[in-house]
Amino acid sequence: MKKKIMMAGLFGALLAGQMCLQLPAEAAKTEASQSAATQQASKENDVYMYTSKAYGYTIPCPIRPNVIPASLLYEGQEGVKGEALIFDNDEYNIKLAWVIFVNAFNDKDVPDYNKMSEKEAADYLEKMRKSNPYEDVGFVDLGPKNKAFFAVTAKEVEIDTDGDGKPDTVATTDTQTMEVFFRGDKGGHYRVQLLNNPQLRPEAMRDCRYAVSNFREGAVDQEKQKKK
Repeated sequence: MKKKIMMAGLFGALLAGQMCLQLPAEAAKTEASQSAATQQASKENDVYMYTSKAYGYTIPCPIRPNVIPASLLYEGQEGVKGEALIFDNDEYNIKLAWVIFVNAFNDKDVPDYNKMSEKEAADYLEKMRKSNPYEDVGFVDLGPKNKAFFAVTAKEVEIDTDGDGKPDTVATTDTQTMEVFFRGDKGGHYRVQLLNNPQLRPEAMRDCRYAVSNFREGAVDQEKQKKK
């Protein structure tokens, strides 16, 4: 699916209340064969509970992950705080991972999704569709009073490189990612990025959504997070 956006919107804010997230067309056609890792994650009692020593959060995982600082995957980008939980890789080729960013946004730039009216939520989703390289966006309830913004990136994006307001080139990628923005149960600001190569699979998306829904902040407070 090709998505038209302007260059300024590529790295803009990425958030938004309750709508059903549609799977990418290609992912929806994927065969239902599941890896051992994702089969485990589909069973509520068959998960590995990972607790971050650096940031204090706890999240259920399909298997015990190998953990590295998120900054190692985003060298050259300033202010990257968080961890990459790697479940499957072939040396430096990551096949399945969750990148968990802490302090991923601030209240000034990101509205409280739980306080949005239906019209405000719909307008926000439309804004995010138009200003970011997303194939699909939506809101999902993580709990009774906590909504999260989900997005799936597009494989082709038309970009305005000269600032005249009209797309003039197409950027392509072989992979897609799913991103989730949410506030933790103690007020922390998180972004979780699902990396699944060579193709974003529905079962991997379901596992990630389940994990985010059961994400809990722990003993490390927000001030300590900010100092990391």
